[in-house]
Amino acid sequence: MKIMTFTVFILTGLIFPLVANGANYSVSWQGTQREFHHGDVSGKVPLQQFSGTSNLYAVGPVAGLDGEITVIDSNFYISRIRHGEIKTDSDLTTVAGFLVWSEAPEWKPPITLGESADTHPQLENLIETLAVKEGIDTSKPFPFIVEGMVQSVAYHILAPRTSDSAGSDPRHSSKKVSLTNAPVKILGFFSKEHGGVFTHMGSRAHLHVLENNGHTGHVEKISVGPEVLVLFPQ
Repeated sequence: MKIMTFTVFILTGLIFPLVANGANYSVSWQGTQREFHHGDVSGKVPLQQFSGTSNLYAVGPVAGLDGEITVIDSNFYISRIRHGEIKTDSDLTTVAGFLVWSEAPEWKPPITLGESADTHPQLENLIETLAVKEGIDTSKPFPFIVEGMVQSVAYHILAPRTSDSAGSDPRHSSKKVSLTNAPVKILGFFSKEHGGVFTHMGSRAHLHVLENNGHTGHVEKISVGPEVLVLFPQ
């Protein structure tokens, strides 16, 4: 088994992001999903540091369980729950509880998925197969985009815990959204080595969905047909 090693550099009390380099892109992350789900929902990544950054793609939760962050081509979509309703903005004073991001200046031409995927794991399998065919080194993390009409997608937007949900899984305090036959974009980060870091344990991809109205969240379930388009970084 190939073992990937990464180094954390600490200087004057600051922890710098970890980075894995691809051909013409990099994938960086700071904070971990494991820590976040175990109760450390403090701010780790100020979004202000990305002001003016080009070709940025990112996913992660807002600190304090207060929403979801998706960045596509340096466009920020931050969805929060206010009085039971979804409100989306691009406020760069927001801080992420953890974040995985990439600066990917060029993308390969889109290709069709080619097969149906009725579950999250099936989609992961197809993405890995296509990535290998497209010359992506799948031993390293990489971003990808799926776009088109999905058969169904279920996602959540985190909301601050209430007094009766303390100590529960943060998703128990989230707003659930389900879509069928909807045009969306899915931004994903794939890795076989980062379960508990920026993917769920046992999963190889962290997926966020972006609706046409700008609302965004963390994908829980997804079903797509063979005609959806997939993009990989150049």
